[in-house]
Amino acid sequence: MNPLIRLVSQCMLGLAIFMGGWYVGGSIFQAVQLGAVALFIAAGLLALMAGGTRRIHLCAAETLLGSAFVFAMLVAFVRGNALSTEFGAMFLLVLASAAVLARQPWVASIDGVFRCAYIALIASVLVVQPSEFLMSVVGTVERSVGLVRFAPLGMHPNLSGLVYGGGSLLFFQHFLATPRLHRKLFALLLSGLCLSMVLAASARASLLALGLTGVVAVILIAWRGSRRARTALTLSAIALLAIGVFKAAAIADYLTIILDLDSPTRGVDSGATGREVIWQEGVALVFSDPVLFFTGRGVRAAGPEVIGFPVESSYINLALEHGVVFGLLIALTFLVTAWRTFGRSFEMGVMNPALFVSGLMLVFVLMQSIFNRYLIAVGNPYSLWILLLLLRLNLGPSRVPSARAPTSPVRDRPPFTPVAGHNAASQP
Repeated sequence: MNPLIRLVSQCMLGLAIFMGGWYVGGSIFQAVQLGAVALFIAAGLLALMAGGTRRIHLCAAETLLGSAFVFAMLVAFVRGNALSTEFGAMFLLVLASAAVLARQPWVASIDGVFRCAYIALIASVLVVQPSEFLMSVVGTVERSVGLVRFAPLGMHPNLSGLVYGGGSLLFFQHFLATPRLHRKLFALLLSGLCLSMVLAASARASLLALGLTGVVAVILIAWRGSRRARTALTLSAIALLAIGVFKAAAIADYLTIILDLDSPTRGVDSGATGREVIWQEGVALVFSDPVLFFTGRGVRAAGPEVIGFPVESSYINLALEHGVVFGLLIALTFLVTAWRTFGRSFEMGVMNPALFVSGLMLVFVLMQSIFNRYLIAVGNPYSLWILLLLLRLNLGPSRVPSARAPTSPVRDRPPFTPVAGHNAASQP
C-alpha cells in the first residue's frame, strides 16, 4: 500500500465532503457541486491505486443500486434525455467509488474524515454567518416576511435539516464510542451545534425524523437493552421530564416560534395542504402511465422543471425516476439494512452503541425522506455518508468482525472496521 496516495485519497474525500456543504449562488453553483462529486470519485480511484483494496464481491445493496442506476440510464437514453443519462452515469461512478472506499483497510478512518469535514463546515458557518445564525436560532420573526429561516452556507433549509440533523447523529455516535471525557464533551458540543442549525433552519421534517428516530431508539433499548442501558434511559427520561415541567411555558413558546406553528402557510391552520396536494399529484403521475409505472423517467428526470411541480417525498420521487419496482427495492434495502444492523448491535448481549447509532442514522434518513427527496443523492455531505454507511453495513459480519463485539471500554473504536441550487431539484 502506498501511504502517500492513501493520504491524498483521504484529503480528497474530506475536501469533497466540505465542498458539498457549500451551496454558493450564481453560475458557479453547479461547478462546485460537480467538483465535490468529482473529488469523491477521485478519492475512490486513488484508494484503488494505493493498493490494499480487498477483493470485491458485490453485496446485495451494491447489486441492487447498481442495477437501478444502469436501468435508469437505459430508460433515459431511450427517452432521449441525455442529461438524465449523464446523471445516471455519475451516480454509478459514485457508487463504484463508495464500494472501493468501503473495502479499504483504513476504512475506519473515513469516520474521522467525515467528522473533520463537518467540523470545518460548522466553523465556516460560525465565521461567515454568525449574525444570521444567531438571529435565526432565537426565532426572529420579521413583519411581512415571517420566520427567518437559516440557510447555512447557502444551503436550502430543508436540505440543511438532513445534513446537520444527520451530523448531530454522527457526532453523538462518537460521543458514545469514545471513552475519553474531553472527546465526549467535544462531540456532544458539536452534536448540539448541528441540532441548533436544524432549529435555526426550522427544518421541521428533520426535527420530526429525529424525534421518531429517538422513539425507535427508546423502544429498542427498552426491549433488548441491558439493565444498565435501561437505567440510563430511565434517568435521562426523568431529567428531560423535570426540565419540561419547570420550563414548559418557555419551551412551548420557543417551539411555537421556531416551528412556525402560527404561520398561515406553514402553521397548523394550513392543514398541511401544500405537501398533501403535491403528494397526490405525484402519485397520480406515477399511475398515469403503465410504462412510467414500471420504468420511471431516469435519474433526476422528475424535477419541477420537467413535471411542473416539486416532488416532496423520496418515495414518490424514486417511483418517478426508477419505477415502482426498483423504487420499492431501494427503500427496502435501507429498511432491511437498518433492521439487520440493530440485530447485530445486540448480538453479544451487550449493546454496541456505535453500531446501534449507525442503524439509527438509516432510520433518520428513511423518516426524513417521507417529506424530502434526499434518500438517494450524491450532492451533499450526509448523502455521501449514508451511501458509504449502507455499503459498509452490507459487507456482512464475516467482513466486519468488530461489529459483532461490544464497544471496548478502554480505547476508541469505530462503529465497525472492515478487514476486507438552493433546492432539491438543483442538487445531484
